[in-house]
Amino acid sequence: MDRSPPGSGRVNLLGHDPGTTGVGDKSMPPPKPYSYHPMFYDNSTGEKTMIKISQIIATPDMPKVANRYLYMGEVEDNVAKVAAAGFDGVELKIGDPESFDEEGLARALEAHRLELACINSGRLMSQFGLTLLHPRKEVRTEALRKLQAMVKIAGRHRSSVNIGLFRGAALEGKPIAHTRDLFVDVLKEVCDVAGRLGVFINFEPTNRFEINFINTTDEGLDIVQRVNRPNLGLLLDLYHIYIEDADMAESIRKASGIVRHFHFADTDRLPPGVSHGEIDFASLIRLLKEVGYTGFLTVSGVPTENVGESVKKTSAFLRGLINET
Repeated sequence: MDRSPPGSGRVNLLGHDPGTTGVGDKSMPPPKPYSYHPMFYDNSTGEKTMIKISQIIATPDMPKVANRYLYMGEVEDNVAKVAAAGFDGVELKIGDPESFDEEGLARALEAHRLELACINSGRLMSQFGLTLLHPRKEVRTEALRKLQAMVKIAGRHRSSVNIGLFRGAALEGKPIAHTRDLFVDVLKEVCDVAGRLGVFINFEPTNRFEINFINTTDEGLDIVQRVNRPNLGLLLDLYHIYIEDADMAESIRKASGIVRHFHFADTDRLPPGVSHGEIDFASLIRLLKEVGYTGFLTVSGVPTENVGESVKKTSAFLRGLINET
């Protein structure tokens, strides 16, 4: 939420404030330069690309999500639908990576000229009970093995792997600082393994109602700085920022050059273009351009009614803002 006073010169992303002067206010500090990241440059020319949009897809074995529709059919069919709706890529919400049909994914992406925006590790926690910080060693070992399988898939597609809830909760009976220290050590190991395959890891701060530590953008930035690996960045989810951070625009500014991926949902957790929340997406896209962001914006579930129409509305809405703002 943006609690800046009227006329402060900050970008108000939660609705328009006539007292602010907008993104171009000269009183704002200059944006930090964007550090090199191969995902944000055209491989053939070395030029920066535009912001891209992607849609989450899942494999058929994923449990249904209440009140929202996800593409959960065969991956090749999902890729075709996402391409037809006008997206640039897919974020893959994978089940068991060791039994996943990666060849089918590769064929579908090539056929429809889409990119693999990233691989989402959340189902390893929600569906299989695996986390990187689980109290039982054998569970942690299996979690790392499954994550390595995801990294191999991402490596083939020059993509990244997201880690959010898959990190696991803070350990009971221990100070939060103890779990943070453990997680820093685990992430160092994960990044070293991923780095050998050219894969980036995106860490996602997640709101307090879903997990009990590393909830804010500032806390996420602290983890990235402590791990200190060149292939670690942040995934920022607008919904989590809305709940946890005082000022959405300020959080994005702080994370410029470190944020590698966005989950784009309004404050009602529906995608832009079909939502009824408070975020001013036009101002948000202008801000992302100002700070030099050129990665993916991923949208997730859409309303269960008029699915095809809703997905196309979201794609057209975001594309229009990216091209015009």
